[in-house]
Amino acid sequence: MRAYFDNVQHYLLLEKVAKRVRDDQVMRLLKMILKASGKKGVPQGGVISPVLSNLYLNEVDKMLEKAIETTRYKQYTAVQYARFADDQVILVDSRERHEWLVKAVTKRLREEFGKLRVEINEEKSRVVDLRKGEKLKKRTALLAKLRDIFRGYTSQPVGRVIELINPVLRGWVNYFAVGHSAPCFAFIKDWVEKKIRRHLMWARKREGFGWKRWSSQWLHDVLGLFNGYRVRHCASLPKVAPAREVS
Repeated sequence: MRAYFDNVQHYLLLEKVAKRVRDDQVMRLLKMILKASGKKGVPQGGVISPVLSNLYLNEVDKMLEKAIETTRYKQYTAVQYARFADDQVILVDSRERHEWLVKAVTKRLREEFGKLRVEINEEKSRVVDLRKGEKLKKRTALLAKLRDIFRGYTSQPVGRVIELINPVLRGWVNYFAVGHSAPCFAFIKDWVEKKIRRHLMWARKREGFGWKRWSSQWLHDVLGLFNGYRVRHCASLPKVAPAREVS
């Protein structure tokens, strides 16, 4: 969001806090803290600022939680999100029947932000289709990084090579585990296994990939090569629920 911390409306924020806090002294102290930043906004760097900044957008979370439940099919969700203060990522299922959701969610976001008098940072916000070039670019960058490791450690034992590439693979796969990633993961898994096979054969001064010598299961179970190429459904990801009013 554009200049989010500078545009938090004090009266709206205090109303939200008052729904959960019944201590007059705490509310008085909070007003003093907010006044230190001027007529609006929260003091950046303040100990309580992250909590207040998250609470201010609580209604946005509730709107998205409603969208998740409305579009849910059994255990599968068409919408998911992650947010911390003004940084937010919204995921929409790539099936054609869900294309309308992108516009619908964007429209509702703007409505909720309007109520709070904050704006989307148009320059930094964008829509990315992970089925197309964006993920392919990331995949190319990943393979380039792995290729450098293989080239730089040609003379090293295969265990050392695996020790270096496993964290890279694990981090990349975890990042892209939610979404239409299965075909991409299959490509990377096959590519890495072939590279490991070539490394093993080069160490023996032989050509080929050693298909008859080593099975894929052996590469993973015995050598310990990363094998966590699993796509996760959004429904399996834990997330803190939006705060509810205290009566």
